[in-house]
Amino acid sequence: MRRAARFPSLCTVLLLALASAASACAEDTPTAGGATPEAVEGGSTSVAVPAPSGDPLKIGFVNNEGGSFSVPELRIGNEVAEEYINEQLGGIAGRPLEVVRCATDGSPESSIDCANQLIEADVAAVMEGTDLGADALLPLLADAGIPMIGHVQFGPARMFDENSFYFGSAAISYGAAALKYYADEGAESVLWFFPDDATSRSFTDGVLVPTAAELGVDYQTVYYDAANPNWAVLATTAVSEAPDVSGALAATDAQCADLTTALRDGGFEGRILAASCVGLHADIGAAAVGVDTDADHWKPGDIEAAPAAKQEELREYAAVMEAAGHEDLVAGNALIAFADLITLQRVLADVEGVIDGAAVTEALRATKGLDSFAGPEITCDHTVLAGNSACASGLLFFQFDEDGALKATTDEFVDVTGLV
Repeated sequence: MRRAARFPSLCTVLLLALASAASACAEDTPTAGGATPEAVEGGSTSVAVPAPSGDPLKIGFVNNEGGSFSVPELRIGNEVAEEYINEQLGGIAGRPLEVVRCATDGSPESSIDCANQLIEADVAAVMEGTDLGADALLPLLADAGIPMIGHVQFGPARMFDENSFYFGSAAISYGAAALKYYADEGAESVLWFFPDDATSRSFTDGVLVPTAAELGVDYQTVYYDAANPNWAVLATTAVSEAPDVSGALAATDAQCADLTTALRDGGFEGRILAASCVGLHADIGAAAVGVDTDADHWKPGDIEAAPAAKQEELREYAAVMEAAGHEDLVAGNALIAFADLITLQRVLADVEGVIDGAAVTEALRATKGLDSFAGPEITCDHTVLAGNSACASGLLFFQFDEDGALKATTDEFVDVTGLV
């Protein structure tokens, strides 16, 4: 079957950071039947506020837009949010926001080059869209007293960096949250497939096995050759073991499609988790119905499932994106970058006086129980998971329906605080 072209999945990159190469989680472009919310009449629901004034507050933004992994829609989401903040929200703490952007190619060298450019530009913080090489810029930012802010922990150094603050769910919580979700659903046994490498084995032994034991779930990882996976043989293993749940936490869109097809064709009767591969229905049609996925934010494609306040935020986001000419990106990765900049605006809203790196860091560390845009309440003092830079640890779960739309199967975040 010919697969539809889609943007790279950030969750593919996050989870491969745990099991092969690294990311968390945004939707791809809309799936069949997954309608985006209607634009708010008039293009905005915001109440008029005074225009920002004074010297601009400069925030850096780094993002992969070259090399093997390019996500320009994150930059677009950031651009639209910058304009929205200045025109609709009164800037940040009354000052105009100026985002200084630098594109990387995923190499440490390009990340270091961007760090030097942004330090020279005198930014108060650096936000990451996605930068696979950004672990290399952390020492430079720390020396300059500039905090790193992002959504998904794309590299191991960022997971426990005291100068980093990530508004999304912790990378290590993805496995634990999924196990807790299925345990709460009554599953007694889980078998997931991972590429056979050191990070997969470390994640299995350090996170999945102890979490499953804590939950009373019989857990098993089956490893496969990443260069030459035999999905039919893997599916046969799942059928033979007959766990309540199988699938993959770490997989590309193509791998999700191949593994799910093999499980269906092999007669597997349990539930299937297809990482965060939201384009599965476009790839394999009816075989995707009933397959589960996850996310750390509410989705524009299932707006009615979100709490009332989040529905308003998603409608506002859709209206602003459509007004900016980016209706095609509403259900994609752009939401993450848009949401993160709005969340930062909320973090800094009450800061008085000079807003430099130290002030931003202080505000972030003081952030406790803040309502993030389109996501959960966040706490950024590195206590959600001890020492971890993530500000949240919960996930939402979704399932493909017969029309190919992803519908929420949880009405609140499955949180793993205290479990990992």
